[in-house]
Amino acid sequence: MCRYYKYSSQRGQEQTMKKLAILPALAAILIAICCGSVAAQGPDPALIETGRKLFNDTTLSGSGQTSCATCHPANGHTDNKTYIGLDVVADGDPKGRSTPTLWGAGTRSAYSWAGTAPSLEANIRGIIVNRMKGAEPPPEKLAALAAYVRSLTPPGNSNIGNDGLPTKAASAGIQRGFDLFVGKGGCGTCHVLPTFDKKEAEDVGSGAKFKVPSLWAVSKTGPWFNDGRYKTLGEVVTYMWEFQSKKAGAPSTPTSAELADILAYLDAL
Repeated sequence: MCRYYKYSSQRGQEQTMKKLAILPALAAILIAICCGSVAAQGPDPALIETGRKLFNDTTLSGSGQTSCATCHPANGHTDNKTYIGLDVVADGDPKGRSTPTLWGAGTRSAYSWAGTAPSLEANIRGIIVNRMKGAEPPPEKLAALAAYVRSLTPPGNSNIGNDGLPTKAASAGIQRGFDLFVGKGGCGTCHVLPTFDKKEAEDVGSGAKFKVPSLWAVSKTGPWFNDGRYKTLGEVVTYMWEFQSKKAGAPSTPTSAELADILAYLDAL
């Protein structure tokens, strides 16, 4: 009888722990549904302004010294640093994560470098609670922060349309670069227009699967890759061209002219 009671008690505790483990995920889904209904009604200037203030509010962090704008200054862009938690580390540290821009984040297909956050709201919550060590943010704060982030669009560009296609004003180099991007270079396989990302995570030789980052404003987001290992965009393009061509069974390296054209296109995004 005692042995049975001990077994039943242990099993009951295990079941309870399993149920508790899924609570954060369920909360994130409920928050996303709640905040999504607000977003569907269209941008609310007052909500966006509240979100902007919260974005710059250091009291969201456990230390009271860090805000979202600490790593995403200049209206939600990037400080171009690599972090482990809130500690700046050397670019290329395999445990580090490069700070992405939030310009255009409202249209992302996946969130967090792992690509596992189910929504923008869930990603914001995760950053506040797990990285900034802040208190659990209430749904209304998450809604305001998400509204502000969704208002952060990439700077306008006369050479590229909102669909990612070169406009009539684009130079011949930008047009050639686009053709290579969606064609021979294989870039468009993962960086799908118009968001220049995709939902599925990919392992491109990093040893693990990571979110495919959007390329809007990519020329301003270095260092590149999840851990900031590449100092120049040219290095990234060359590496990815060689990786994709090898994966397709036809290894090749971009010529200097091809590299210049793809960079012209990327610089225009």
